[in-house]
Amino acid sequence: MIEEIARHRCRGDDGSFLIVIECRYLRTVNWRGAPRVLKGAITAELLGGEPVRIVDARSFEVVSTGEILQCEPPGSDWRKR
Repeated sequence: MIEEIARHRCRGDDGSFLIVIECRYLRTVNWRGAPRVLKGAITAELLGGEPVRIVDARSFEVVSTGEILQCEPPGSDWRKR
């Protein structure tokens, strides 16, 4: 199973806005008679499913193009730009 962790509003190299979704793999196992959830690797992708690489806390890289995406600060009014 995959769990969505966060959605980030990011600005691309050309000034366009993109949504990056951070996800984590989860696996439920039975351990000593009780279900346990094991948390796995964190991945990221664009809203359309294209994979992106996590560069740092505020940046992502589109794998296929090398484009760097910078996250907008929380609370910024990104639609008015």
